[in-house]
Amino acid sequence: MKKFIKAIFAGILASVCLFAFTACGPKCKIGVQQGTTGELYVNGNADMMLPGFENIECKAFNNGGLAVQAMLNGQIDYVIIDNEPAKQLVAQNSEIKMIDIALTTEQYAYGVDKTQTTLLQQVNNAIAALKAPILGGPSLLDAIMAKYDNLQYDEDGNVIGGDELIAGVESAQKDTSNPNGQLVVATNAAFAPFEYKKGNKFAGIDMEVAQFIATFLGLELVIEDMDFDAVVTSVGKNGVDIAMAGLSVTETRKQSVNFSDVYFEGAYQVLIVKKDNTEFDNCTTKAQIEDILKNK
Repeated sequence: MKKFIKAIFAGILASVCLFAFTACGPKCKIGVQQGTTGELYVNGNADMMLPGFENIECKAFNNGGLAVQAMLNGQIDYVIIDNEPAKQLVAQNSEIKMIDIALTTEQYAYGVDKTQTTLLQQVNNAIAALKAPILGGPSLLDAIMAKYDNLQYDEDGNVIGGDELIAGVESAQKDTSNPNGQLVVATNAAFAPFEYKKGNKFAGIDMEVAQFIATFLGLELVIEDMDFDAVVTSVGKNGVDIAMAGLSVTETRKQSVNFSDVYFEGAYQVLIVKKDNTEFDNCTTKAQIEDILKNK
């Protein structure tokens, strides 16, 4: 009888364990670029009114290319990243595709040292000049952005071509004895087409704008490359004047910097999946994508 009861108990326990594993299972994993809106979207962020996903584990990577490789290697399920870098990643990798439905809407601006109100106005004047149409045609900012339409990437998201005619922007050495003669810019040079390294120089939309602003103000340009999480908080410290790194405007960031006028309004987060993934093929709205994600 005892053996019979033990057998029944063992069977019940096995069934419970199997049900628990089937019902709960491991969390869905989504890869993002560390410190970006994609990470806030997955984890949730009150500033941007993003509720997040309790059922999803967020995996942060230094760049989108590494996140894509982790997905292809089976370490994560999907990638969420800004639409422009996503386009470039998909163009260079036949094993992935982009679900081009906006999961967020964002505006990019530059973060200026709160103590430098004159610099903020000067930066806004420079942005206005960049955005002004030239003889009724495209603006200088449009022309800068167009230069980066055909970038080519390797599997890790590094730019390997398509920018042969782009000279790149050179950073001067920081001169602490002459802070008024330099514009010190903080960036994270791992977010093409907005900023990336080209040899010992910097390239990308933000970097060319940085050079334009420095020239506009008659200042020498110094570029400091750092982790994305440190870009905004570095402003106002150690001589850093401005953050330029594809920054979305948020209330939390406003506590550290004064944001310039918006220079780019076409940014939004998208989902990247494996090419053979059909889960989202019939989705036409953000709500439909999120319904699938919430029920993973």
